[in-house]
Amino acid sequence: MIGLGKFLVGLVAAAGVSTTAVVAVAQGSDALDQAIVTKLIDGDTFDAEVDGRTERIRLLNVDTPETKHPNKDIECLGPEAARFLETLIPVGSTVSLEYDEERLDQHGRTLAGVRSGDGTLVNAEVARQGLAAAVVIGPNDRFYPPVLEAQQEAVSHGRGLYSADVACTIPARVAAVTTAAENAPAAPAQPADAPSSDLDVTAGEVASIVAQVIALENAFTGERIGHVWSVLSEDDRNRLAAAVTSARETAQHKETELRSMVEAAKSREAAEAAAAAEREREAREWEAREAEARKAEARKAEARKAEAAAEQRRTRRDAEPAPAPRKPAPAPEPRTQRKSSPDKNPYPGYNGPRCYEPGGKVWHPC
Repeated sequence: MIGLGKFLVGLVAAAGVSTTAVVAVAQGSDALDQAIVTKLIDGDTFDAEVDGRTERIRLLNVDTPETKHPNKDIECLGPEAARFLETLIPVGSTVSLEYDEERLDQHGRTLAGVRSGDGTLVNAEVARQGLAAAVVIGPNDRFYPPVLEAQQEAVSHGRGLYSADVACTIPARVAAVTTAAENAPAAPAQPADAPSSDLDVTAGEVASIVAQVIALENAFTGERIGHVWSVLSEDDRNRLAAAVTSARETAQHKETELRSMVEAAKSREAAEAAAAAEREREAREWEAREAEARKAEARKAEARKAEAAAEQRRTRRDAEPAPAPRKPAPAPEPRTQRKSSPDKNPYPGYNGPRCYEPGGKVWHPC
């Protein structure tokens, strides 16, 4: 569609009036200005000096990830897009500005196709690196075909937002969960006698992978916000969503098998614990019987020892000679009256019992 601005430029040019003079009063797609870059804002916006005044320039038909939006976080590859634009049009460089149907956007920024000093269309080069999405806003579609072609080149080469090697992109996130699911521990790889605690830890690791895959799977069906989503075609989204679903099924199957192994290991360990307890009980009973048997044997030994000692005593008694019979005491001699003599024993040879007189000095046979 040829807009009013384009028509006016053509009409004035045919009348021999300079295009530059017309641009000052009309919006023409054939208008061309020279500008000096003074400041880079982000991947699709910069400030430039145009005819002695500073204008904020917004690249037409291309949209890069946000880096300075007041209500949005820094988006995937936003800083990289800003740095790439700086390499194309560094501060101080001269660029050419080409316009379309609308000269200004709702924020007062100048909408333009920007060519670097060597004539390269900057809008397309940013898209060619996979750092932007081709867009059409309003009637401004002049640069959309070259930008879209550059974007398709980025898609075919897996660059930038289409790369599976840049962690924040959707292809990379899908590749990450797919690889994680494929490499997740599987039940057949676990030792047959692995402890249930080890298997439970392994199953937990797989469960974590399942959760990650489900989170990404939900993102495909939820509100897809940001350039990581907008750069994907419907076919791309369907293909990647199918890969995520397959990854979830793989991971969930592995987790289910591992959980079964955990339960089997717990049953095995419970049986082993019961068997060990039974063996311990039998061992204690055997020890108790052995201790009782040892005590009984000790009592028998003591009894045998006591019997032997008693036998020895009996043997010694039997071996001793019988004691000689006791001789009867001699009958006392008859008492005879003797005359006492002061220097003679009145009872010579008497060995029998004696009875003393009072005073204890004089005795006589009892």
